[in-house]
Amino acid sequence: MNIFRTSISRRTFFILIAIGLYLVLLVVLTSVEKSSQTSNINGFQDALWYSIVTLTTVGYGDIYPVTSIGRNIGYIFVLGSLGVLGLLISRITEVFVNIRETRKMGLLGSNYKDHIVVIGWDMFAQSVVDELIGAEKQVAVITDNKDHMVSIRARYNETDVFVLVTDYSNYAVLEKANISHASTVFLNFEDDTQKLVYSLNLKKQYGKVEHVVILNNADLEDTFHAAGVTFTLSKDGIAAKIVASYIFEPDVARYTVDLLSSAVADDDYDIQQYLVTDKNPHANREYKDVFQSLKNEHNIILIGISKLGEDGNRKLIKNPADTITVSPGDYLIMIMTGENEDPITELFGVSEGYNSTL
Repeated sequence: MNIFRTSISRRTFFILIAIGLYLVLLVVLTSVEKSSQTSNINGFQDALWYSIVTLTTVGYGDIYPVTSIGRNIGYIFVLGSLGVLGLLISRITEVFVNIRETRKMGLLGSNYKDHIVVIGWDMFAQSVVDELIGAEKQVAVITDNKDHMVSIRARYNETDVFVLVTDYSNYAVLEKANISHASTVFLNFEDDTQKLVYSLNLKKQYGKVEHVVILNNADLEDTFHAAGVTFTLSKDGIAAKIVASYIFEPDVARYTVDLLSSAVADDDYDIQQYLVTDKNPHANREYKDVFQSLKNEHNIILIGISKLGEDGNRKLIKNPADTITVSPGDYLIMIMTGENEDPITELFGVSEGYNSTL
């Protein structure tokens, strides 16, 4: 900070010296030219006009010095015009470079809405983003490493992934990723303590945004839920369950892994959730009727429903009773193939996934 202030002070000092020298030259030029009967510089205003035209390299030639001293001063202005032109070019170049760097760093901001914000970048985050892109979700990645920006931009299209490079503790800059309009924030730090502290701070700044955290220590789940984190997972816990499943039920394990991945090809299977709106043809119908309709008409298997409780939290009901009513605001959980996605999106009037803006 002191170095920055010193630089500003020196710059101001030299600018003041240059302005003072310029005014002195104008006064001398006016004085010597007024004494000549053949001169067309008859006052300070004429001298000022001549200096401006010369320094900006316009050179109209309507006013010029005729005395030897005046011409010498003119030489100074001509040489000075080179410095002025060089300064203007360098400043303009600097402005464009700064704009380009600002854009590359993501500081011009994003207009994404209902997107996913990933804070912290590594190979695991990359795998998560690959799946999200496969599910046609837009992602804003926040990292504190410029090198990450280069690799992310090389891997993803700018229409799908926005990158913001900033200090994680600068919560005001996080809004450049339009985090207040995101559907979910995924915290991807190494240390569980850092994740907890960051979750608490994020909750203060953006209380309505859903938070997802991957834990190293599964015993901390209750602590994170108490801090307002919506969903927690343990990497080791997930891996252990799939490995154990494969040992005694290999086909179940293969099916589970397949369902966890986004459907890329038409024959790929995926578990998806869709919001039920007022205009949905299945709204206000019994679960068994919706189940049969989706199965018979689209070969889709309905496996659950998510309803909003009186406490404001969602409750996932697996294989609910046949008589339960599918209401607007519910989410239907379905097993479907990639070829079903477009027809169901058109039928339901909403895209796949959680819609925080609806």
